[in-house]
Amino acid sequence: MESLGKIFGSKSRVKIMRLFLFNESTSFDIDSITERARVKKPEARKELAMLAKIEFLKKKDFTKKVLKPSRKKNTEPEFKKIKAKGWVLNTRFDLMKPLQKLLVDSELIKEKDLLKRIKKSGSIKLLILSGLFVRDNDRKLDMLIVGEKIKKEILEKELAIIESEIGHEIRYAFFTQEEYAYRISMYDKLVRDVIEYERITIIDKR
Repeated sequence: MESLGKIFGSKSRVKIMRLFLFNESTSFDIDSITERARVKKPEARKELAMLAKIEFLKKKDFTKKVLKPSRKKNTEPEFKKIKAKGWVLNTRFDLMKPLQKLLVDSELIKEKDLLKRIKKSGSIKLLILSGLFVRDNDRKLDMLIVGEKIKKEILEKELAIIESEIGHEIRYAFFTQEEYAYRISMYDKLVRDVIEYERITIIDKR
């Protein structure tokens, strides 16, 4: 990310561009962009204006679903549709193919940086990348984590940061070593889908 930030002028620009490249048919408003890319609004507006000016993005009015406020506890969440103004990727942009290759098809995040973040959540014994990281959209998981004393709230926080950098949501699962061994013994389909096909093993201390 640091090298790409230098090439493109800012890390925020890379985050926003990746968000749209990974979601080429999805429209985003400023609130969604700042939340997904974890960029402050003033900086996001500046980058969006530049990207729209060079026609990498197009402005678009669209309808989005938002959560209805509710005073009742333990009720199913309800959504409503509202009109929104935002942007969508211009798939006819002249440099689309080279940008796709540079920002999406290249290494999304350095392995050492990814491991450093995941380790904050607990004692990691096994970390395997699949799906998104091996360019296989048919896989059920992008990341398999095995460890002890993993704190879910910290893991979710660090994964959100990783997602903001790569521009894509991460499908993941984490297990204790005992749970993982049990799933292996039961030929669990979710786990087998990761370990029996192309994968990247970042750490294995079992």
